[in-house]
Formats: sequence, structure tokens, C-alpha cells
Amino acid sequence: MEEKKIGSAEEYSKYHVQGSLIKSRILYIHVNQGFSALKKILATLPDEVREQLSKTVYIGEWYPLSMLVMLDQAIAQVLAGGSERVFEELGVFSADVNLSGAYEPLVHQDVHAFLELTAVLHKQYQDFGEAQYLRLNDNGALLQFRYPQSPPASYCKSAIGYLRRAVELCSGRQVTVRMTGCLRQGDPLCEYRVEWH
Repeated sequence: MEEKKIGSAEEYSKYHVQGSLIKSRILYIHVNQGFSALKKILATLPDEVREQLSKTVYIGEWYPLSMLVMLDQAIAQVLAGGSERVFEELGVFSADVNLSGAYEPLVHQDVHAFLELTAVLHKQYQDFGEAQYLRLNDNGALLQFRYPQSPPASYCKSAIGYLRRAVELCSGRQVTVRMTGCLRQGDPLCEYRVEWH
């Protein structure tokens, strides 16, 4: 059965993310489902996006956020029957992949140092929005993001999985990450409350 085509995410085309985010999605598909699943996912995407993703994706290059949004939607449709829970899995996988190798020293610090650095390095991974870290107590912090427009739900849900896994990699235990502010819900910013033991 042929999958439904994914619609354009044109509203996000003027913003960009690093290729490492897209590359981790492609690797997630390969590792968990194999090349045939990647072919099915690519077949659901608009022609120009499919062409770009069929070539090498470079981790240090900038790609339209719209490409990541459409890829996430295709993954949810093809691999998860439309369930949005897969977005958190993608975030966890992204943390495992992107916080190893050259970036592994980032997770060998205390959790607060990592979260503060996450806010500082925000512009290294996306060219939109501002990030701020706020320490709440020894085992809690807020990460706040001010975006020029509401980010896609898949992006926010992926961030929950990414932050949870990143804090675990920093030796945090019993980690919880909750969205306590959301532009899509009318709040002035997107906010994640991160707590651990």
C-alpha cells in the first residue's frame, strides 16, 4: 500500500538547522528499520526534499527546518502509524548519536553545566530563536526558548526526548522533562522544566 504524501512545511522554510539533526533521523531509520523503510519514507516526501535527502547530508551544513519537519512527519506516518510518541524517541536517539564522538566531553560535566552550555550553543544548531538557562535548585533547571514563530510540535516533542537522554548521559537519574510554556498554546515562550536526582 502506498503511503500518503507529506505536505509542505513552507512556513518553516526560512529557518535552518544543522545537518546533524537530519542525519540522526536518517540513521534512526537505518538502525531501527533498515534501508527499505528509508525508501518508503523518502517516497512520501515532496520531490525536492526527497532529492536532497537522497544525497549525503553533512552534519555541519545548514538545512531548512521545513525539511526536518517533513522528515519527522514522514517517520511518524510510516514507522509509527501517525503516533507522535515517535518524536521523543527521535530526540533520545539524536542525543545518543550527537553527544558521542567529538561532543562526548559535553556530557562529562555536571547537569547544570551541560544545560547552561546547551543554551549558549543554541545558535550553533539552529539559526532562529534565543535560548536561556535558569537554575532552579541543585536538581532542577528551566530552558527557555524565544522563537520568532511557534515551532512545530514534532520539534518540541523531540526536544523533550533529547533533553531527558542528555541529562541521563550527564549521570542524572530519574529525569523528567516537562513543557511548562508553549508558543503554540499562547505562552510568550517555549519552556522546558528539567528535573533529576
